[in-house]
Amino acid sequence: MRNELLKNRHQDPRIKYRGEAASRLDNLTDAVFGIAITLLIFNLTNPNSFQDLLTFTKTLPAFLISISFIILIWNEHLDFSEIYTLNDTRLTILNTVFIALVIFYVYPLRFLTLFLTNFFFNTEIAVNIQGDQVPFLMIYYGFVAFALYFVLYLFYHRALRLKGALHLNAFEEFYTRSQKKRLLIMFAVPLLSILSTVLINEISFIWASVIGGVTYFLYTPLIVFWYSKFKKESKEFDNV
Repeated sequence: MRNELLKNRHQDPRIKYRGEAASRLDNLTDAVFGIAITLLIFNLTNPNSFQDLLTFTKTLPAFLISISFIILIWNEHLDFSEIYTLNDTRLTILNTVFIALVIFYVYPLRFLTLFLTNFFFNTEIAVNIQGDQVPFLMIYYGFVAFALYFVLYLFYHRALRLKGALHLNAFEEFYTRSQKKRLLIMFAVPLLSILSTVLINEISFIWASVIGGVTYFLYTPLIVFWYSKFKKESKEFDNV
């Protein structure tokens, strides 16, 4: 399935795709993502009555948001593995940590999305959390998000160290460094959210919850800025 997907993806002609044939480690990682999505489904309300069925239906927004985040993380891994492959001991270790974090990510992600669905859409889904515990939920979620993107950052850092063995061309080196900068943004934002939440929680748990969540809106301007700079600089390699 992964191989078929790779054939249909848009590929940059300036990049050599070394991992188009899925390895056993790729297949294991895909299986873990499948388990993560399954856990999202199995932990939703089991409908044994019509009222339960209505409650189950109300969990759909939370499920869609959760699965979107899972697919987003999976796509990050796919992008890396199709270009560089994972045939390296340190990358294998990093990949083991990564898939462990993916499974660990399921529960805080599901809990947070159910809580937010409840809060914004008044779905009355049973989510047991007190107001002063919300900042700790933000910290919990932020830590796992930070850890996932930090490990992905280390993937590209390792690939850059292996540029000789991988025979990276000039554009591929530029691309790898650019992805490191992007992932720096991706793990720095949840880290900033954690720090903001911890500091403001000493004053007000309400403002700590709000600021901790609003911090994630920084992703949009930062990624837009990164992308515009990446596109501009990558044009220098068009005729190489």
